[in-house]
Amino acid sequence: MGLRMRSLILRAISSILLCLLPFSAVDGGRPIEFHASPVPSTQVIDATHLRRHAKDELEMVIVQQARGAGLLTFHLNGRAIAKLDYADWVRLYLSPGRYRLGVTPASNFGRGASVETSADVTAKTRQVYRIFQSAGFTSSGGNAVYEISRE
Repeated sequence: MGLRMRSLILRAISSILLCLLPFSAVDGGRPIEFHASPVPSTQVIDATHLRRHAKDELEMVIVQQARGAGLLTFHLNGRAIAKLDYADWVRLYLSPGRYRLGVTPASNFGRGASVETSADVTAKTRQVYRIFQSAGFTSSGGNAVYEISRE
């Protein structure tokens, strides 16, 4: 199976999972299982936190839900982690602590401001954050405002 076909299949699966995301309490309260980040390796900038290194690391999932935004670069503590397209998501493993989550639009796709939010990684449960467009538009020359919020 070609890389492009595999990427399309993974995006379709992630889109289905995103439709189910608001219903994560379905089936006895069990959360939706994310098995592997469907972000192509060509979009990964820093894979340091994409795998667990210690038992105390906690899971955080970042879901890109800004339709039509093109590739958005997700940052952790100011360091670029991955470029996320619509319906892409990435699973991170982080030690307990406070982190800065950020997102910036790709330089070749319109203009938009970078945004940051803080996240306290303390719970023993997986944390899901979503990236969404809260204002503006993303045509070349337009401005867009993105936000990151915890589900």
